[in-house]
Formats: sequence, structure tokens, C-alpha cells
Amino acid sequence: MSTTLSPSYPTPTAANINTLNANAANNTHAENLCSLLDLAKYQTAIIDEIITNDRFGDIDGVISQRLKDLGFLPNTSIHIVAKGLFGKPPYAVQLSTGAQFSLRADELIKIRCRAITVDLT
Repeated sequence: MSTTLSPSYPTPTAANINTLNANAANNTHAENLCSLLDLAKYQTAIIDEIITNDRFGDIDGVISQRLKDLGFLPNTSIHIVAKGLFGKPPYAVQLSTGAQFSLRADELIKIRCRAITVDLT
């Protein structure tokens, strides 16, 4: 029996990513904002900003800068690839660049985004 590790959702193409990023730049509705922690598995979103999280205390600025250095930048598309046991963090997320990261709950809360529904076919 062979198993596949590839996800069951379509991989975003460069054209789809450019469209997502262009649409995100034009969409400024605050009511669509949520944290990455609120997204469903396989849901796509556009990063709006990195916010403060008091749980990090004095190193919050360092954590924010590190997330930005890794590519978590405004108007970047991101989707939830996998969730931890029982749907709890850590979550595996994938940026539009193809880079994948595992983030804990406190890091997920820092990333504000706009959830979107898109047909990638």
C-alpha cells in the first residue's frame, strides 16, 4: 500500500497568488479581520498585519520582527496546511512563496488576516 504525503488541496499558481495579492490590496474591510488561529484547515487568507501579544512580554517586538523576516508580511497569501491533535495548535501554515512553518497559538494570534474563498482550479 502506498501513501502520499501531498495535501489534498490544489497548489496555488503564480497567477492565482498575484490575483489574491491584488484583491487583498483593494479589500480593506475591517469586519473580515481575524487571527490565523480562527481559520479552518485548508482555508486561505491574506495577511493584514502583525499585532502585539502581551503573552510575549518584553520580547514581543523581537517575535514580530522574526515573523516578518520569515515572510509573514502584509498582503501575502497564507493557508492552513494542517492542525495539531484535536484541531489545536501547532498549525502548519504555507505562505504564497511555498515556505511552510509550524506556529504555536501565541504566534498564530499575532498574525491578523482576512479570510478569503477562492477557486484555485
